[in-house]
Amino acid sequence: MKKLLEIIPEYRRNVNRLAASSLLVIVLLCQFTYAERRISQFGITWTFNRDYTAGQFANGDYWVLGPATIIGIDPPSIETNGRTINGSMVNPSPKLGRTQGYDSAMYGGFGPRFNPNLNVGRPNNWDLTPRHPLVLQPHSSLVSTISIPEPGHRPQLRTAAILTVLPEPAPEGSFRPPYCGTNKTIKFNKYQLDYSWLANLRPVPGAPGIMAVERYFERPWIDHIPGWMGRYQHPAENMPDYGREIAIRVGIGALKLNLNLNNQMKEVLLIRFVQLGIDLYGIVQDEGKRNWVNNGGHASGRKWPILFAGLVLNYPDMKNIGRIDIANYGPSHQEYVHFGEDDQTFYVGDEDIYKPPYKRHVWHGGFVYYGHGKGDKHRDYLEYTEKHRGMPEWGIEHTTDRNQDGLDWNTSYRPSSTANAWAGFILTAHIMGAKELWNHDALFDYMDRYMEVQKQVVGVGHWTRQWSRFIENMWDAYRPDYGPVWTMSPILNIAATGGSVTKTPDKTAYALGEKVILKADADDGYEFAGWSGGLSGTGNPVTIIIHANRTVTANFATRNNTPTDNSK
Repeated sequence: MKKLLEIIPEYRRNVNRLAASSLLVIVLLCQFTYAERRISQFGITWTFNRDYTAGQFANGDYWVLGPATIIGIDPPSIETNGRTINGSMVNPSPKLGRTQGYDSAMYGGFGPRFNPNLNVGRPNNWDLTPRHPLVLQPHSSLVSTISIPEPGHRPQLRTAAILTVLPEPAPEGSFRPPYCGTNKTIKFNKYQLDYSWLANLRPVPGAPGIMAVERYFERPWIDHIPGWMGRYQHPAENMPDYGREIAIRVGIGALKLNLNLNNQMKEVLLIRFVQLGIDLYGIVQDEGKRNWVNNGGHASGRKWPILFAGLVLNYPDMKNIGRIDIANYGPSHQEYVHFGEDDQTFYVGDEDIYKPPYKRHVWHGGFVYYGHGKGDKHRDYLEYTEKHRGMPEWGIEHTTDRNQDGLDWNTSYRPSSTANAWAGFILTAHIMGAKELWNHDALFDYMDRYMEVQKQVVGVGHWTRQWSRFIENMWDAYRPDYGPVWTMSPILNIAATGGSVTKTPDKTAYALGEKVILKADADDGYEFAGWSGGLSGTGNPVTIIIHANRTVTANFATRNNTPTDNSK
């Protein structure tokens, strides 16, 4: 009896502990999940056939446990005057190319590429009703849209919202899985975010308010259609339609996260920015490696959100989007992922230099050009010469059509739609120490060159230098603090032990493309053994062309027949 009396209080204590723990779990679960028959977001409402367990991801997007049956989407997808509007797609994929199920008027005169079977908002082309429902299985992302009334408008969509169907409840703080692909496994949580990657810099004039920047990334960026025609599917209330403005917003968001705000003030923006990176990486994983091939200003701004998300989540695959693990990684490699800013920047090399006499070409219609050009566009591009070797440069479609490269500084899209939108995310990559992970030095050096040249051409504050004054001010204030800056007046440093090197001409700084003769002279008891650092070989004297800051080492070796002085 005594033992029984001793056991009872312990039993009660254990029951109380279990009850308290169970209550805590229930409270936590109820705080973030609930039964819903109707879910609304961004003006779009999904109606179910009954109550379903639902919740929200860290960024505010909704999830529901599946299978789930939807009997209505408002506004509905309907056919009006021969046009289908307000469509929905499940797990939209870049593998579909430009074919879509959102709006049959999309692409205007460039279409149609509409497949009604992809529009799940009209099952079997019926109105969505209890008699003709949409049944969504787990691991589904439903992307529902509202169309812009005017057919052929660019963009064609006003807004979009995503409902994710999961096999089990998402833990509180989870990031939404990407809308592309069929695997909706929860991989990331806001509690993984490493704020130590972010700087705390003093703001510069023109810094936008935090809430305004948060709004840039509040709604999902729908970006799975490849190429320039993807502009038509970029929802107007969710994201910019043009790549230049996409890059600008990415740059502003990235820089804002590195200003001197506390972590609590950064949290909303950081979550939304990371969600963008997760979505973009989902497109890449779903065979979207060619979604953002170089083409004017269309393809900019998608790489940095992926790399950034990989850093703050410490996720190796996204951190390695630049594939530093692959030697000679580039467009010819099967694993190469195209990003406009990488595709368009390069160092001038053998394949870019045309040597006179330049070949004469006659395009039908009588247009004549020399060396290289674009006959159908009546363009004769200025040639690169030997003095430009190694210079960081830009070409509108360099990776896919080198024939359009050239020295013309004011050529189409160079000062209007590309680098004048890149400085924000390039500077942030410097600030966060991610240049090596990016793995494309030509982009970083070209950005330095562009900012310096445009400063000379148009001065500070002109939109062709940077579209955003905030980004331009941040660049001018902070770029010198992070690593070597490619310069228009490069410096040649010489290192030598056991001899000396004569530079002709001998200057502190040189002009771009200037030729310098280096002559190595050995001290007594030494002989010249070759060059290293920024020069190789054993030629002496040798002529080099200065295109960037450069350090050259002259190596000297002791002569084998040098007598040894034993008296010392």
